[in-house]
Amino acid sequence: MRTTTTLSVSLLLALLGASACGADGPSADDLNQNPPSSAGQMNGAGGGASSGSSSVSGSGSVDGTSGSSVGTAGSSGSGAIPVGGSGSGGSGSATAGSAGAGTTGGAATGGGTGTGGGGGSGGGATGPYAPRSGTFKMMVYSRQGPGGYRHAAAIGTGKTMLAEIGLAQGFDIVQVETDADNTKYITPEGLAQFEIIFFLNSTSDIFNDAQQKTYEDWMTQKNGAFAGVHAATDTENGWAFYSEVTGQYYNGHGNAGTADQIQLESTMLEFPALKGVPNPWQRNEEWYKFNSWQQWSAKPGFKILGKKAADGQPIMWTREYGNFRSFYTAIGHDGVVFQDATVKKHITGGIMWAVRREHLIK
Repeated sequence: MRTTTTLSVSLLLALLGASACGADGPSADDLNQNPPSSAGQMNGAGGGASSGSSSVSGSGSVDGTSGSSVGTAGSSGSGAIPVGGSGSGGSGSATAGSAGAGTTGGAATGGGTGTGGGGGSGGGATGPYAPRSGTFKMMVYSRQGPGGYRHAAAIGTGKTMLAEIGLAQGFDIVQVETDADNTKYITPEGLAQFEIIFFLNSTSDIFNDAQQKTYEDWMTQKNGAFAGVHAATDTENGWAFYSEVTGQYYNGHGNAGTADQIQLESTMLEFPALKGVPNPWQRNEEWYKFNSWQQWSAKPGFKILGKKAADGQPIMWTREYGNFRSFYTAIGHDGVVFQDATVKKHITGGIMWAVRREHLIK
């Protein structure tokens, strides 16, 4: 079953002629220090072209005044490009500087050639957020590390719900939660078969150092995807990369079964995980607290989907950054949650968005 970028002119010209070099996916440290520069990388659409740089001003020889003209800028490259397209770089030659005036003024040196606008990046068929099609495999990870609380009922009904989603959407599922499973799957070879890991109420420390490195490499170099519910933010406290994916480790919670509402963000109502979800969304839940959300949610790529009405803290969000997408929702303490048809729609939209197949939701 399928559930599965006075000096000599020559130096300046050399600098202007230098080309940009590509880079691999970001490391954990890069995520804070070097955010992606192109719109395509962040949004999946082609990035706009950059304009050419201005050339060098002409300069007169001894006793002459400086040449006055500044080279004209290179022309801009093409603008935004559609999915699957490629940006074309613009080019343009700079005009020469005028001759210096004076008794022995020599000819001014010409302006250098303006560099062309770079082609748009991202949006192509191989970009990290380009739409995908076809089947894929999702790991459902529900392991509890030392001292971790097991949400037994929610894990049980959650597995059933995810199996149903996989069957309906046409992808395969592998359930993982033991030490032996870690040894088998949390390796470069083991993770290579998956496009997404769904953290189903995992808790505490679940990976050793080598497994953390393997997971980080998979997420940042292999266009990985994360989805998680509830206790996924009660997992791996102190692992810097994991907090880049999830936002933060939770700051405690209220009583289970407390009634409150989730106010959906008005600008995000068309997001796949919010389609079919009422606004506000009345829920009974063990509400998690995220007291540092104003700091981490300001980082590049985070988007809040909904907040708790009582205190304005976020309850669900996404991040699209570097080479990965992540989706998290804090609901899911009790088993009954994953028997709710609206929750099922919510989770389905989050998974399919994370694996770049939101256009294929059935």
